[in-house]
Amino acid sequence: MGWKATGRPTVRAQRDAWVVRVDGIDTASGVKRPRQLGTFPSKRAAQNAAANFAADGDAGVVQRGTVAWLVGRWVTSRTEIGPKTRSQYEWASVHVCKGLGAVTLELLDRDDVAVWLADLAAAGKLSRRSIEICRMLLRAALADAVSEGIVKRNVAARVAMPRMVVKAGMAREIRAWNEDQIETFLAAVDSLEWAVPLRLMVLYGLRRSELLGLHWVDVDLDAGTLRIRGGVVEVNGASVLTDGKNSRSRRVVPIDVDTARRLSSYRVGQLQARLAAGSAWCDTDLVVCDALGGGPSPNAFHQVLERVVSASGLPRLTSHGLRHTAASHMVRDAADIGELRAIADVLGHSPAILMRTYAHALPDSMRAVADRVGLRATKTS
Repeated sequence: MGWKATGRPTVRAQRDAWVVRVDGIDTASGVKRPRQLGTFPSKRAAQNAAANFAADGDAGVVQRGTVAWLVGRWVTSRTEIGPKTRSQYEWASVHVCKGLGAVTLELLDRDDVAVWLADLAAAGKLSRRSIEICRMLLRAALADAVSEGIVKRNVAARVAMPRMVVKAGMAREIRAWNEDQIETFLAAVDSLEWAVPLRLMVLYGLRRSELLGLHWVDVDLDAGTLRIRGGVVEVNGASVLTDGKNSRSRRVVPIDVDTARRLSSYRVGQLQARLAAGSAWCDTDLVVCDALGGGPSPNAFHQVLERVVSASGLPRLTSHGLRHTAASHMVRDAADIGELRAIADVLGHSPAILMRTYAHALPDSMRAVADRVGLRATKTS
């Protein structure tokens, strides 16, 4: 005899205990058969049991007015985000709903949120960063609920992260390579098929997604420019084309003469590969492609970069680290505020984000300014 839930679990007081029940049907006969999931000594324990049952996928519908309803509604309403961000939100919503989903909004309080976060931290399954994302999602959903008048206050707004998280985060890579390490990297990749694309990353700070989404139609070798219109990201194991992280990401990046020359030679090599492949060639027009013209997945590109860096003996650096390296050196070499603004445009950042993110590189720039001021004063004295 099969059984299927037809509603959400309910929590009810019964004598000195709390009972969790859920409506359902006998799938063979269609007869309604409610099921008791258990008896618990406290209301909090009963609510957690109900939430776990709902998160396991046995419940049919989400009850309006619960945390699960609110979070699901908030994620669905995010129309301005890309597919990768949406996938991250959906992942986080599962963890929110598993811990708090069955709790009604009027009963949710700060203690509920604090206990839930503490449980995530102690379970050893999520890193600190992952737990922060889950907390952010709940906060954002509740903030919208406050603005709409659904709840009076955001009970998660001031709940701090747990001090200790059992699962350690990934080992942090170094922030950026120095000049000598950049030269070592460029020499190491010089003979590789993707030498020029990797050069664009470490010198101009292109995002991996932007590089993988770059088409030859967007490359102007005569003008020495690259037009960035979007990118390729990996979502649930599949490569997805997006229209860029934001409006600033869609930009024109100037490149130096030597890089343009190398890019031209790289283009010739790709055309020769196309002739050799014949009808097997996939005409994607991608700058970064495999032997048959198809675009590599972000993960495949990452693995190639990892092998190259490891073989060169350099400190570990991912594609984001290459972007950070490029940005740090551009900021450090900036001569004035105008160049800093131009660097922000090259990277697809706002000037404010550039100054905040790469402030560590500014002291060198400030020293260079002071030295030039001193040199001018010496000449006039």
